[in-house]
Amino acid sequence: MTANEMSNSEVDEFLARLALLPVANVGDAMDRISAVDSSIRPMWRGARVVARAYTVMTRSGDNQGVHEAVDLAAPGEVLVVNGFADESRALVGELLAGRAKANHLAGFVVDGAVRDVDAIEELGVPVFARAVTPAGPYKMGPHRQQVPIALGGQCVLPGDVVVGDAVGVVVIPIGQLRDTVEAAEKIAANEVVKRAATDARLEGA
Repeated sequence: MTANEMSNSEVDEFLARLALLPVANVGDAMDRISAVDSSIRPMWRGARVVARAYTVMTRSGDNQGVHEAVDLAAPGEVLVVNGFADESRALVGELLAGRAKANHLAGFVVDGAVRDVDAIEELGVPVFARAVTPAGPYKMGPHRQQVPIALGGQCVLPGDVVVGDAVGVVVIPIGQLRDTVEAAEKIAANEVVKRAATDARLEGA
């Protein structure tokens, strides 16, 4: 199933179903090989994202492309940024997060560093990143928008689905969305049965 074979309403339906599933179940449904590097983690407790990717590739320590992407991405998309794992300068801070919220974006997943995480939490903007630093970025470029990028060992194409919660981030190629959601739902349901059986044994102990 490719993106062209699914209507927007179908994609939205599967995203809504994904939002009910733990990311660990989604990763299991993809043979446990689609999770990004575990160093890319939520920057505040409770942050969660389920959205299609708007991709940015930028020079290490430079966020000119991220500034542009905040205004170019469609509402509901998540900005997925290949910052080449550089932790020396923050690519996203409070001001960018505020603009993203005003533009109704789903958040940021950054293979790099961010800052102002307390303020970002207050804004309620989901941000996943590799590190936190007070050091600000350069804004000179170069950068690329909406190209295939690397993110913590995974490939992300524009329009792929990115899901993240407390345990980390998983990338779903858009063509695998239906199969992944259906498989993850079965895994989640099976875990409910197993937990119920365990609880019953504990009550009888």
